[in-house]
Amino acid sequence: MATITEALTIALDLHLAGKLGEAQDLYSRILDVDPEQPDALHFLGVLAGQIGQPEVGQPLIARALGVRPDAADIHANHANLLRMLKRPQAAMTAYRHAIALRPDFAEAWVDFATVCRENGNADGAITALNRATRSNTGLAVAQERLLLQLHERGRLRLESGNALAALPDLFRASELAPFNADLAFLLGNALYATGLRRDSVSAYRLAIALVPDFHSAAFNLGIALGKIDLLERAASALRMAARIDPTHLDALDKLTITLCALNQEDEANVWAEALLDLKNRLALADAPKKIALPAQPQDPERRNRQVIAFSLWGTDELYTKGAVANAHLTRSLFPGWECRIYHDNSVPVPVLDELTAAGADLVTMPPDSGPTMGPYWRFFAANDPTVTLFLCRDCDSRLSAKEVLAVEAWIRSGYPFHIMRDHVLHTELIMAGMWGGRAGLLPDLSALAERFARSTADRWQDQRFLRRWVWPLIRNHALIHDRTHHRHGIAFPDGPNGPLPDRIGSRIAPP
Repeated sequence: MATITEALTIALDLHLAGKLGEAQDLYSRILDVDPEQPDALHFLGVLAGQIGQPEVGQPLIARALGVRPDAADIHANHANLLRMLKRPQAAMTAYRHAIALRPDFAEAWVDFATVCRENGNADGAITALNRATRSNTGLAVAQERLLLQLHERGRLRLESGNALAALPDLFRASELAPFNADLAFLLGNALYATGLRRDSVSAYRLAIALVPDFHSAAFNLGIALGKIDLLERAASALRMAARIDPTHLDALDKLTITLCALNQEDEANVWAEALLDLKNRLALADAPKKIALPAQPQDPERRNRQVIAFSLWGTDELYTKGAVANAHLTRSLFPGWECRIYHDNSVPVPVLDELTAAGADLVTMPPDSGPTMGPYWRFFAANDPTVTLFLCRDCDSRLSAKEVLAVEAWIRSGYPFHIMRDHVLHTELIMAGMWGGRAGLLPDLSALAERFARSTADRWQDQRFLRRWVWPLIRNHALIHDRTHHRHGIAFPDGPNGPLPDRIGSRIAPP
């Protein structure tokens, strides 16, 4: 007759061979002979967990611990069953017992990390996995999970704007997985965000070497190279990004800007035209349905004002002095037109007095609304029932003779709307300060703008608004003057002695 030790050996062999039923029967028979035999209690409890009966196994292992409280492996398996029973705090306590008894128990550290992660303690999980990898450098599962945890925490820290805190995680993860393109990319982003732009270049290059069609890495490489004034290399990276994804607006835009900085205007213009083509396709694909221009504005007999509309808020002299200068230029260049200034309470009273003295029509907007709604105010002239023709212009630019000729050509053309682009980098379908039209034809822009401003706010929000809501309506009803993008408009009219040198829309600093 076999001894208990011999029976345990046979049962364990059956257990390890996957013959769970036979092993279970033999463990039970051992316990019939010795109800408190700790190994039989332990292994039968483990087996119960394996067949989906943790509620049966947990009391068995608890009894085994009563006999052998200093057994780290029994504490660890007890913790495993407590996890299965959805008792995370008890499981963590059991893992701590196992680790306290055996500090180099790498597998217990790994399982403890899992419970930490399942309960939202990513920092605790990473600490535990670091202990596991130090305890057993060959334990692959510890390395793999540590890599995943560091990757995730580094990414989350980076996305939350804490790039400096993300760097140690991403450096360590990159050591564990030196050929992981996504890690190289994230590390590049963290380095760039902390001002280490030359270092970020190396990380982005590694990402591209590992995944040659990694669009985001190519794009970010181009940006980083541009920031350290390696413009030729920046252009090469941005070309790569544009070719990988020809529908990426920012890649086309940054490439065009970089080529202009290199004085490579011919190639810049090719990409600029591609950018206009893409914006047109996207705008039409996303165009509002069931909105069409009326044939005529309502109440045409009430409409007797021609308005050049500007938005003004704040105290920056680039805009306040520009507004006053444009009020004077309206009188001299556009007789019969009014300079209209939409403003809020942030504009100094002396500036408003100067504008009034220069003949401007002042329209007061809600207090302190300039930073949010200011870019859109000038568009509201399109819905004024007293206005027949409107032009939208920028305070920091200046009205010019070249512009007068273009507006006169538009009025003669009979088209209801007018759009101008006068530079390679004028790559918006409608430049916010370089368009106009017949009033009373567009839908209520104030309501649309208010909703749009709540969802997107940055320097170019007004132009994206026009692309979204106005371009699809007017694209086939506009005379477009375009100096460089020849497929997207016609040439500007010449002056008496040939083309005029002024560039419409250029920013003019006050004297």
